[in-house]
Amino acid sequence: MEAAQSDARWTGVPSANGAESQVRGWLRCPRCRAELERRTDAYRCLACQHSYPIVLGIPDFRLYPDPLIPLEDDYRKGEKLQRAAESRSFAELVAYYWTLPTYPPTPPDVSARSIHHVVSDVARIAGYADLLGRGRSFLDLGCGAGMLARTMHDRFTVCVGADVGFRWLIVARRGLEEAGLPVNLICCCADHLPFVDGAFDTVASVSLLEHVPHAPAVLGECARVLAPDGRVFVWTTNRFSLAPEPHVRVWGVGFLPRKWMPAYVRWRRGLAYEKKHLLSRRELARGLDEARLDVHRFAVPVVTGVDLAAMGPLERVLARLWSAVNRVPLVGRLLLGVFPVLQVVATRRPDRARA
Repeated sequence: MEAAQSDARWTGVPSANGAESQVRGWLRCPRCRAELERRTDAYRCLACQHSYPIVLGIPDFRLYPDPLIPLEDDYRKGEKLQRAAESRSFAELVAYYWTLPTYPPTPPDVSARSIHHVVSDVARIAGYADLLGRGRSFLDLGCGAGMLARTMHDRFTVCVGADVGFRWLIVARRGLEEAGLPVNLICCCADHLPFVDGAFDTVASVSLLEHVPHAPAVLGECARVLAPDGRVFVWTTNRFSLAPEPHVRVWGVGFLPRKWMPAYVRWRRGLAYEKKHLLSRRELARGLDEARLDVHRFAVPVVTGVDLAAMGPLERVLARLWSAVNRVPLVGRLLLGVFPVLQVVATRRPDRARA
């Protein structure tokens, strides 16, 4: 595995502006939260002595691998993407990503929708950007291809993207470099963040919670690294959505008992349905409460033109109907329970005890 050089390039931030040293100062051991020492090809905890490698210029603080892919396969895919990034644009690299093998195999229509979702994400983000606020520091948790972190640079002094999927951080880096923006990317587990308490003014979790087995643990970490007057923004697939389940494009999955979902999806589409943990509005509210985060507002997201263009005819009719009735406050609140997406802004309770 190629090791990173000792030249502070893991963030991509010019050292002259001080941002690289600032981000490095926020890093802590995800095991014991002690300070870290940066070495040539790794970070080492000064307390528990655990070492975290820097791979292809990206620090890897994971305590366990991405559940979707073995660790070495994740690295190998990242290496392929890095080679491809040398001759491809960001959009071309996103398309190339979906030509690489996945397990289980991804149906062509699902991969096509995934590509469209990434390259059109700027329009989608514009619909909720004002809910993210402004400030000094922003964390995009589960950043994927990095579009949100890329977009928030005009609102925050320092933007950090974090994801458990190493390979996706290679894609995100290409997009940030293409835009001429600082590259602050960290590979880590969402329930064991390698950051000091109170580091971020805003923590955003977009399309993440449905992929983790225990959402309250992730939300608890969001609260821990949140500044006292900061906010957490969550966007996640609604378990009880009236639209098709977006990962497999099957209607009605969330209304079944969880143990029946894989068999139902296999029957309907012949696909595996693994490691998906969609939340209902009530479950999300409970998770926020466990994390000692107070809900500021639940809202029905804006349905953008790019989203409408990617929908089937029935979905398009429903989306337009939702947009129309959402203008009626009482009806809009009733829709929250069955809208395809749960969108919420929360703040940390003033009395939250620090870990």
